[in-house]
Amino acid sequence: MAELAAIGSIVSGIAGVAGTIMSVSGALQQGKDAEAKAKYEAKVQEQQADEAQAASQREASEKYRQGQYMLSQQRAAIAGSGGSVNDPSVIDMMGETAGETALSAETSIYKGEQQARGYNDAAKVSRYEGKAARQASYYNAAGALFSGVTSMFSRFGAPQKSAPSPSVRTPYGSKS
Repeated sequence: MAELAAIGSIVSGIAGVAGTIMSVSGALQQGKDAEAKAKYEAKVQEQQADEAQAASQREASEKYRQGQYMLSQQRAAIAGSGGSVNDPSVIDMMGETAGETALSAETSIYKGEQQARGYNDAAKVSRYEGKAARQASYYNAAGALFSGVTSMFSRFGAPQKSAPSPSVRTPYGSKS
């Protein structure tokens, strides 16, 4: 009977050690996974930043092209009506068109840069969160390890109280 109790105690100890190892390993893996996820999200956000800038540059280029086309139409209309492109009112009108075109294109570029900054900031936050999750996993693993060691100590390392010796009296008051 005592042998079964000893075997049970050993099996329980091995299971406790295995559980502690798995808890520590699981905590570390969670941190590693969270950091990998955060790095992936940061990479996606950086790609979105690049795409936002590229899209704004394409949009600005198109606005500039449309502005040049509008200036060309204005010159043609002025020339067709017998006017001169050297007339001060014509120069003012074409200058306004060119200014509006440039402003529109630059506004597109600015919007793209703002979006890119937002995505890049989000990428920095994602990376920070990943590092924080990884660091937290170290603390969780250490906590699981100390908890397991404490549990094992309380089970096997604590001083055992010995059972009080039975007071056996022999019949008729004789001492053995």
